[in-house]
Amino acid sequence: MRSPRVGSLVRSKTYRESSDHRGEKRRGEVAVESRKSASIVQERRSVSEVEANATGSAAELLEVRVLASDMPALMQVHAFRCARTSFQSLEKFSSKQMAYNIKKEFDKVYGAAWHCIVGSSFGSFVTHSTGCFLYFSMEKLYVLVFRTRVQKAPLHQI
Repeated sequence: MRSPRVGSLVRSKTYRESSDHRGEKRRGEVAVESRKSASIVQERRSVSEVEANATGSAAELLEVRVLASDMPALMQVHAFRCARTSFQSLEKFSSKQMAYNIKKEFDKVYGAAWHCIVGSSFGSFVTHSTGCFLYFSMEKLYVLVFRTRVQKAPLHQI
């Protein structure tokens, strides 16, 4: 018996479906195919496409627009949430305070050397670590978050 196809997923057989008509179990089949499991078969999306869709949904929900990015999707969503939370929690808006909040959160979660610039009009030209750059807009604000590499100074320079 062939499993019915659901979209681009194939549904695995349930316990009852893996038994033959006389009630005899096919040995090993139930163990291999767990109940309610699904496996992707055709039209497998790349990870980057799945991440892009997830990021796009979060960006839409949090009302942000990605302008440029070299950052994993989960980190982007984290930045969007930090920015939105900071923006809404400040009694009197301060771009400096918002940048500070985002920078401190990223330093705490992802390690040191994060930088954040928030404003309605600014220019920038930065060097960043691979996978650690995000530039997005929210309301009429622009947010730039990036990380640089930290290099310890040689002992003779200290």
